Amino acid sequence: MNAQILQLVKERSDITLSEAVTDSHLYSVFQPIYSFSNQACIGVEALVRGRTKISGKALSAYECLQAPDGVSKADYARLINRMHLINWKETKLPDSWLFLNLDFENVTSLNEFCLGDLLSELEIKGHEVVVEVVESEIKDEALFERLIYILRELGCLIALDDFGAGHSNIDRIWKAQPDIVKLDRQVLLEATKSMRSQSILRNLTQLIQQAGSISLLEGIETESQALLAMDAGVDLVQGYYFARPDAYLNTVEKGQRCIQQTTESYPAYVAEKQFVKQIQKKGYETLFENFSQLESLNCLEEEMKKLSSLSFVKRFFILDEFGYQISEEDEAAIKGAMDILKKGKGLCWKNRPYFTTAMQKHNQVCVSEPYRSLIDMQLCLTVSKTIEFDSGQRYVACFDVFYHDKSIETVQISV
Repeated sequence: MNAQILQLVKERSDITLSEAVTDSHLYSVFQPIYSFSNQACIGVEALVRGRTKISGKALSAYECLQAPDGVSKADYARLINRMHLINWKETKLPDSWLFLNLDFENVTSLNEFCLGDLLSELEIKGHEVVVEVVESEIKDEALFERLIYILRELGCLIALDDFGAGHSNIDRIWKAQPDIVKLDRQVLLEATKSMRSQSILRNLTQLIQQAGSISLLEGIETESQALLAMDAGVDLVQGYYFARPDAYLNTVEKGQRCIQQTTESYPAYVAEKQFVKQIQKKGYETLFENFSQLESLNCLEEEMKKLSSLSFVKRFFILDEFGYQISEEDEAAIKGAMDILKKGKGLCWKNRPYFTTAMQKHNQVCVSEPYRSLIDMQLCLTVSKTIEFDSGQRYVACFDVFYHDKSIETVQISV
């Protein structure tokens, strides 16, 4: 590396590049990352910031990361990482991680990474560093696997960044077996729009955890988003709501107070969700109010046929105690549906939650999560209840109802 082109400034190891190359002045900032279970900051992500030396104008992240003419990309990345490691070592919290971004894009050789040399030089233990890998930058799978192996040999943890963005590939989790998976902010933004998107966030979080990784949700900017993250079961959180990036970690305590506030507010958040859900469920319970007076399967089918004319009901069907459909489809209810999949008597629904839950919770009305029906390929909910006649025969009566994705900004208690 040309020492005349790149030089370290002693004050907090900021980087100044000679004016012959550029007038940029770069420095480190650190954004805290928090754990709900620990109720504390467990690490920080190192970010590069910059300004022009003459005017003091702030530089964009893209500008900061562009290697100047005459400096290789590998040398430039090494210099920035050295700056981050030195500054973090001076200001770090006890027993905490440094999340460090390594640029995997266009990497062609293992020699382009010198992290081991830096850790040794600065006497930083490998297990204190979490290396962030941006999923979209992974091009050469074989090289990527070798890089991961070397980083693990150093003791570093691996974080898969930006998971859930448009380019995401679930294969990455199986192959890299990352210690941490960072969910992209776009997943959070979608989850703030509707109840169904909240379920997707929860399912993604569970998938990450079941794969043996820790989940981290970034980009949290409001208390409601923090509560949503906690409700989804996310392990770690990061965002402006807790703390903005700061050179000296002055924002850590503010973020810990926000974590505590979120935790204290969570029971009320859950109680309100349950209250709204119960009100919505009561609307569906009215469908079954007169079923206790029925004496036979024919009477049940006739009563359900009458109720299927209600505007919010798509169709009805009856299952035997083994999960097989014993009622025919109403032709009007399936008008326009595709004919590829069979419809009517004999269909097997024994593995569906609306059947298994109804059989387990005798005499209770059960409401399924939204799903796409195999009958008409449209989103719906299934409302079900076990019906038992005096003869001892048991059936599960089911109504498919139209599903309208509910905005979380509006409490909707109607069916």
